[in-house]
Amino acid sequence: MKQNKRQIQKENTKKKILQAAYVVYSGEGFGAATNRIAKEAQIAHGSIFVHFPTVEDLKLSLLEQFGADINKQLHELAESYNLEEILYAHIEVLVKHQEFYKRLISESSLLPEQAKYVYLSIQSTVSFHLGQVVEKYQKEGKIKELPLHFIFNSWLGLLHYYLSNEKLFAPEDSVLDRYKDELVGNFLKLLAV
Repeated sequence: MKQNKRQIQKENTKKKILQAAYVVYSGEGFGAATNRIAKEAQIAHGSIFVHFPTVEDLKLSLLEQFGADINKQLHELAESYNLEEILYAHIEVLVKHQEFYKRLISESSLLPEQAKYVYLSIQSTVSFHLGQVVEKYQKEGKIKELPLHFIFNSWLGLLHYYLSNEKLFAPEDSVLDRYKDELVGNFLKLLAV
């Protein structure tokens, strides 16, 4: 069904709001006021609530969009069954969204309940794709027989530690971009038989 001009305009405004929320929440945190988002989007403040009845709805939509982006990129690589590639892809996705993701991991406890579930679902999706590759590698005897949750939590803990201490490790640039080879290489060595 073809959209009319008004529907297209409404959809474009919704996208502008989500892009602005992404920028504002990345820089100021999830507690930032909606008037900051409206200013960033260059729209009237009330327009936000035409598209998102509550702030929780806005945060939920933003996290769903973020999760879909991560899932899409990792899904394609998980099919190749290459552990090194999927670890690098995970880092690349996080580098692309680094400021937003840092806010997400540091402020996840402050998110609305439903948004917390979306955050957990994002982590579950990453775990699922990583798990597909890990299981194949374990069956082939390429890596240690460790529980999948331990492998995933170790990888995530490592990434989160570096992100949380970015100012210490890489004060001038992206910590994940700077240390990706070291992170992937050493993590693979830890898993190697």
